Amino acid sequence: MVKIALIGAGSAVFSKNLTGDILSYPEFRDAHLACMDIDSVRLEVAEKVCRKIAHGLGANPTIEATTDRRHALAGADFVINMVQVGGHASTLVDFDIPRKYGLNFTIADTTGPGGLFRALRTYSVLEGICRDMAEVCPRAWLLNYANPMAMNMRAVASFGCERAVGLCHSVQGTINHLCWYLGIESREVAFLCAGINHMAFYLQLRHRGEDLYPRLRELGGRFDIYNDNKVRFELMKRLGYFVTESSEHNAEYCPYFIPHGPEMIERLGIPIDEYLRRCRQMGEEFEELKRRVDGDEAVEVNRTQEYAAPIMHAMVTGEPAAIYGNMPNHGSITNLPAEAVVEAPAMVDRNGVRLLAVGELPPQVLGYIQPHVVQQELFLRAVTERSRERVYQAGMFDPLTAATLTLDQIVQMCDELIAAHGALLPELKSL
Repeated sequence: MVKIALIGAGSAVFSKNLTGDILSYPEFRDAHLACMDIDSVRLEVAEKVCRKIAHGLGANPTIEATTDRRHALAGADFVINMVQVGGHASTLVDFDIPRKYGLNFTIADTTGPGGLFRALRTYSVLEGICRDMAEVCPRAWLLNYANPMAMNMRAVASFGCERAVGLCHSVQGTINHLCWYLGIESREVAFLCAGINHMAFYLQLRHRGEDLYPRLRELGGRFDIYNDNKVRFELMKRLGYFVTESSEHNAEYCPYFIPHGPEMIERLGIPIDEYLRRCRQMGEEFEELKRRVDGDEAVEVNRTQEYAAPIMHAMVTGEPAAIYGNMPNHGSITNLPAEAVVEAPAMVDRNGVRLLAVGELPPQVLGYIQPHVVQQELFLRAVTERSRERVYQAGMFDPLTAATLTLDQIVQMCDELIAAHGALLPELKSL
């Protein structure tokens, strides 16, 4: 029997989708699902969701719910991590303090002060998960969904956890969106995508041998399609390639849009504070899910595009699967450092996940993502050296922050964030 530990299962809407994916495979219908969360209320909802999904699919898994992480991990074959350390309260801090300095965000979960401090909060939890895994399930694979993906996976690698891959849905989600623009079935399109999480670019995009970029550039000139993705079409116009993650995300990853004032923000439809609105919506979705599982209503299950279940299926059955994963580079992208966490094509089978060779990124793409690679390195040095100065430096090299604040303001803002997050962060010392 395969055992799957879901850490942070109280993210009940997301764990619902993953559970539906897992139990839709015949090989996993008698799996052992160990749901773990520190929030007992959310954990109870997640357990009820799992049971309803199993009943709806005619599966017969062993389902348990526990607040004891080590118990959930014991003997696991796969560990799915979905934790968000600090929850909504910490997210508000990540928005409110930078806003005092004139620094505005849309999502703030990947890079910049928001992504940096989310990673700092998550570091110790990831360290504990990896330590427990080494002791109670040393052969398990860690499938990480927690953001900020690249910084978290740098941390995981630093703990010596080699059986780990970071997973996102932006590559497969965006290719479907592009094919919708182009009027082509996505299964007919051959593509190569590479970079770092949320900033990977479609380097090749072909349909039956035809390069699709000329058509995509033409479509980008259409009012209706351009308006659907203004920032990404602006970036494609200048960089030559389409980026994976959304316009609202990429608007805050670079200095070209938000720092240029309200008119630019309005013209490009950049939704400042979008993640705060989504948090409210996610809270409403959780309450609706809670109401449904407490009643007699069935929980609807549809196979998603998430990679977790196909990865587990490939490892268990030996049937190869092609995915996009976030792992230490080790030569996949030849003009990025070996230890950088990259997002690139990967193959999965009984031997695990391995990145495929991509080669060099075009120089303009490299230039776009390089500051974020540097920030990720400085994050890791901040936590391993317990250094405030490294935190300041990580803030300095974020393009949006650098285009908005002075050096002294960056230091002052970081000090305020360190004080506000308090015990959730590793101890940080000044030189």
